[in-house]
Amino acid sequence: MDYYKSLNQVIKVIEENLTNKIEYKDLAKIIGTSAYTLQRIFVFLTGITLTEYIRKRRLSKAAEELISTDIKIIDLSIKYQYDSPISFSNSFKKMHGVTPKILRKDKKVIKIFPELEFTPITQIIEELEYRVITKDKQKLYGVTTGIIQSEYDKQIQLLFEKSSKEKVLDYIIQHSDKNELYYGVSILEYKDEIQEERQYYIVGKKKREDFVSIEIPKATWACFKLKNKQQDEILKLYNTIYTKWLPSSNYNEVLQYPQLEIYYENDCEICIAVK
Repeated sequence: MDYYKSLNQVIKVIEENLTNKIEYKDLAKIIGTSAYTLQRIFVFLTGITLTEYIRKRRLSKAAEELISTDIKIIDLSIKYQYDSPISFSNSFKKMHGVTPKILRKDKKVIKIFPELEFTPITQIIEELEYRVITKDKQKLYGVTTGIIQSEYDKQIQLLFEKSSKEKVLDYIIQHSDKNELYYGVSILEYKDEIQEERQYYIVGKKKREDFVSIEIPKATWACFKLKNKQQDEILKLYNTIYTKWLPSSNYNEVLQYPQLEIYYENDCEICIAVK
């Protein structure tokens, strides 16, 4: 499947329906996957969620319309699928730095989030080394980013830096089995197949009073080897798993399960629950 061509078709459909309700499951059909998996592919390729992309495109078009027409702000909020003028104004200010009313009055500079285009590139795809394992249910303990609204990669990096500085990572490693030193866990919450929340955890097997706890369900995991622990390389591997391996394998991802990163002394594995 040509993912770039299919994803550009997704973008086209979004652009044509910015003023309509957009069903993620209909977008997913364009690339022959689930709404759940489409959202994961999208964030790995672009660095932002599909929901955030649609929101920014709507607010970009709304700002252009606001300064070029006499449309009422309440009508503009309804047109771009907001439940109320207040929620529209809050989102608008978050992106543009001013409320719709002030922008119209003062004609300040607006921010435009351009329409995406996925460009095919020649990629050198290295062989993927992976294993399929079964892990029993386990409880893990550590620290979390909390709910991540945006800048996912940055928030994870900050959590690692803080954990290293405050010796949290040292504590987790010291109380490991000396093989699997620590885990990185992404937990995504979906409602009606639309991603609503994302949290990232750095965890181990030793409980501590100030740690949060998470439960990893029993599952079969496809674990992909990475010969380093660099964040940019981890994201590239996620990209390859979701856009190259998963569509061509005999496995399906088990939805609503966490993504695991198992960290060893010099390398790590990315694990996704499969059936």
